[in-house]
Amino acid sequence: MAQSRAIFTIFILIRSCNRSVPCMDVIRYSVQVLLNVSKEIRSMPRTVTCIQSLYKLTARKHKMDAERTLVKQRTNTFLSGTSFVPVTPLRIKTVSRIKPDWVLRKDNMQEIVDPLQAILMVMDTLDKPCDLPHIENGKIAQYYYNFKSYYFPMSKEKKLSYSCTVGYTTETGTQEGRITCTAKGWSPLPRCYKKCNKPLLENGFFYGTEIYFKIQEKLQYKCNPGYHTPSGGTEDTVQCQPEGWSSQPSCAKKFESCQVPNLHHGSYFTAQQELRLNETLRYKCDEGYHTAGGNTTEEVVCLAHGWSLTPNCTKITCSSLSAIAHGGFYPVKKIYEEGDVVHFFCEESYSVSEFDLIQCYYFGWHPSPPVCEDVKNKCAPPPLPPHAHIITVRRTYHNGDKVRIQCQSTFEIRGSEEIQCEKGKWTSPPLCIGTMDKQGSEAPPSLEEQAAVRASKTYHSEDMSRSNYLPPYPVLEMQQNCTSPPVIKNGGVLSPLLTSYKNGSSVEYGCQRYHSLDGPSTVYCNQGNWTEQPTCLEPCALNVTDMNSNNIELKWRQEELIFLHGDLVEFECKEGYSFLQTTIPSPGRTHCNHGRLKYPECIMQATTEKCDSPPSIANGALTLPPLTQYDSGSSVQYACSDYHFLQGSERIYCSEGQWTSPPVCIEPCTLSQNEMEKNNVLLQGFYKNQVHFYHGDYVGFYCKENHFGAETGTTLFQVQCKRGQLAYPRCIERGK
Repeated sequence: MAQSRAIFTIFILIRSCNRSVPCMDVIRYSVQVLLNVSKEIRSMPRTVTCIQSLYKLTARKHKMDAERTLVKQRTNTFLSGTSFVPVTPLRIKTVSRIKPDWVLRKDNMQEIVDPLQAILMVMDTLDKPCDLPHIENGKIAQYYYNFKSYYFPMSKEKKLSYSCTVGYTTETGTQEGRITCTAKGWSPLPRCYKKCNKPLLENGFFYGTEIYFKIQEKLQYKCNPGYHTPSGGTEDTVQCQPEGWSSQPSCAKKFESCQVPNLHHGSYFTAQQELRLNETLRYKCDEGYHTAGGNTTEEVVCLAHGWSLTPNCTKITCSSLSAIAHGGFYPVKKIYEEGDVVHFFCEESYSVSEFDLIQCYYFGWHPSPPVCEDVKNKCAPPPLPPHAHIITVRRTYHNGDKVRIQCQSTFEIRGSEEIQCEKGKWTSPPLCIGTMDKQGSEAPPSLEEQAAVRASKTYHSEDMSRSNYLPPYPVLEMQQNCTSPPVIKNGGVLSPLLTSYKNGSSVEYGCQRYHSLDGPSTVYCNQGNWTEQPTCLEPCALNVTDMNSNNIELKWRQEELIFLHGDLVEFECKEGYSFLQTTIPSPGRTHCNHGRLKYPECIMQATTEKCDSPPSIANGALTLPPLTQYDSGSSVQYACSDYHFLQGSERIYCSEGQWTSPPVCIEPCTLSQNEMEKNNVLLQGFYKNQVHFYHGDYVGFYCKENHFGAETGTTLFQVQCKRGQLAYPRCIERGK
């Protein structure tokens, strides 16, 4: 209604009214309509201005009417010779300003008997900046969700209480919090943090008997005689923080010397196996790994409680990604490992500056993370006339960029061979003119030129909303409603379901207890289709049988044996058992992943044994010829065949007569011209001359001319190579 300019039509209708009774009814009902519209559209400065003007005009009219009525009464009294008794003005029932969430409905239509009162309510409704808050691991009263459209948005100064679910508290450590609606939204932001469980402490004791601790609470402990804290003292204090304990409480025995530990992926600058107190040990890490302090080379000191920092070489990971303005990315992780691929996307009217896909390598992110740019400052791929090609092709074009266009050898150029991007539009391109003789001997355009022409045509027909480019023919876009939103497993829509939703409307999803919401909690109706809905990730329930079979038990005791997706679970070996020797610093740690736990394995402690020749792997081999026998602690390195993706650790270790798990070489995807021809698709120019693609890489396709996607209706596709398989998109001819 708002997009079809109906609001302004209503104002024109109001302004055309006179002071007659029918016109007053028109004004009254028009204001009621505006009130309902304002519930959906809250940023309407022009509407507020119009309503204020309307209020002044109507108030003046009512004042004049009251004065005329009074004069008329006095005149009639004088003519009739009776005494004048002023008429008591009609007292109108006022709708309480404490209820700005008023909704027009049949059972309270009588509350609006005066247009002035309705205008006041409209102006009050427009000043509501706070929508239904999303509180992870927390909630507000259920009736707010059931009647969301009644209570939200809320007005400024309104207060709302929320509570955290079991095991979580507010930032101040309380179970419940209170927020206030301000001009900038809810303040403070409602957040719930996980409580801290009392950690396990050996060779010491805690002051107090509490088991669970709220955020900001402190826990003090003391070590037994002959033991000390990490700082070297006998007592220390740790604090419960939103991410967990500030440090892990521990009590270690005082040492007179330090043993040099085994070092994987690195080497020492000394051959000594034991150092005395205050002596320094220097070591360096292999390429692609860093020390415990984050350097290539590091020195540690032998102290009374052990090494100042235990020597360790850890595989380099990529830094976390910062939020980008007007867009986002997925998946979102705290730590990205080598091989992870991240996809960037932008809001409407914005586009990705460079590549929308980046990958984590041992040296960091490549290419660099993009930003979201306003399409007004960018141009689409340049319009390419027939029988022409661009001399230098770029991925993106900004204001001021110039492109040179060249005709085929048998054609002459008419017009400027150089076009420029100006305010999101290209200047007029030239034409390529040929004679009849030349046309007869003309060679067909290359595949790259056809792709450029089709890419230009595709952009003009599909990306009208993201560009100021004016096509030769008008494009009409119909507003399509959506049916009920899709059902998700272990979750659902928080508000009551409707049979139909208007284009642009939204719904919010929530998950069942212990399930974690992954993806956008709010989905939108976009031209008859819902945007991507979230999923509810399952929790992990510990299986005591599996724990016993792997000879492990929980390191930290707790009542509930349920962990949320992403939670860290730490195990330890039963007495008489030990973990297999691996490169992992903490082999007893694992994460809950989509309802599954990978239990670590502990084996019975035995004498040191040697290993036989390392196992062979498909599509890969050892970098050095194998030996017949290897000592415990030795390692070998693997390498994959060309274009094969190495998954896992490239190096394995001999531990107690057994090799750690070898890596897997995943097959690449090989491009098939037959499959492309069969599905009516072509390879995008960016991937030209590529035949093989690594596992995890993305391949760009587009439909042939006059074809479109059979499933999606689009013409551009990004397909990921998965274990040697490419799911080619299928395009069909228009009109069939």
